[in-house]
Amino acid sequence: MAQRKIQQRIEPTLAPDDPLTVRKPAAAAAHGAQAVEAEVTAVIHATAEAWNSQDYSRVLALWDPGEALPFYLAEEQEDWFIGWEKLRAYLDPPHPSPAVQGIREEMRDIRVKQIGPDLALAAWWMHFEMKIIGRKPIGEEVRVSAVLRRTSAGWRYIHWAESPMTGVMYMQKLMERDVDEAKFGPMVERRRKQGQTRR
Repeated sequence: MAQRKIQQRIEPTLAPDDPLTVRKPAAAAAHGAQAVEAEVTAVIHATAEAWNSQDYSRVLALWDPGEALPFYLAEEQEDWFIGWEKLRAYLDPPHPSPAVQGIREEMRDIRVKQIGPDLALAAWWMHFEMKIIGRKPIGEEVRVSAVLRRTSAGWRYIHWAESPMTGVMYMQKLMERDVDEAKFGPMVERRRKQGQTRR
């Protein structure tokens, strides 16, 4: 009994709203969110590595086989690939097109949000390059979003959507790239000073 009283005097009782009480759960949640972001980000970079290996069937291995109805939207396709049959036919066709001589992808600006105990939403930019036989290589910047599920093998895709820019926006970006900022900047500054003088 005496030992119990001594222990009660030593161990302070914290109120439910005491900062020390809520700090541990909040810190654990933040650490959990960081872990999810790191794990999902690693899967997204692994996707680029799978495409870059030129063995495109490796991309299919990053999908959750337990998902009943996967969704995939490729930016160059007219419609969605919904279901395993269409997804496999696109990512791992029995007779790959010999016209495609190479693909390279690079992911950046990845943002991740956990939307459920075992679900995460991710959005990022994908730089895409491709070489078709008889043509020069082409490249573009594509916005991508995906939903991933946590499985025993790690995070795996259940939904993927590519969202290219509109033609108008894409043309504007191309024309902006043709501006020589080093030479054009002084022209803007000269014009600004002329405007101040006239006032």
